[in-house]
Amino acid sequence: MLSAGFGSAMWFLGEWLPRLLCVFALLALLDAATTREDAFRATDKQTKRFWMTVLSLAALVTALPSLSLLGGGWATLAGILGPLWFICALASLVATIVYYVDVRATLKQIRGRRSWPRRGPGRGNGPYGPFNGRR
Repeated sequence: MLSAGFGSAMWFLGEWLPRLLCVFALLALLDAATTREDAFRATDKQTKRFWMTVLSLAALVTALPSLSLLGGGWATLAGILGPLWFICALASLVATIVYYVDVRATLKQIRGRRSWPRRGPGRGNGPYGPFNGRR
């Protein structure tokens, strides 16, 4: 019973985790692609070209196991680079997390966008917000 649960967890890690990491990197790449170059320069976080390159490589590295399903050279390459792929995927995950946590957060301050409405004093529809029914 325990080995069946372990097998399911390993199947998830082998099949779906790389796909989720690839989607994570692709979303970061899309965000970087839609951000103006001058915003990157204003934050002093590297250039847009740098982050586009890093996030493109991260998406490619994490997509490699999914591409192995197509067969051919990718399957052979994924089999040969198994342990090396894990290290590269880990580096890709770290780079993508750094983009989200550090770079994107700073870029959001410059762009002035929020990902969801915040509640509380002076924000949104909270008791102190502009739409509280009091004038």
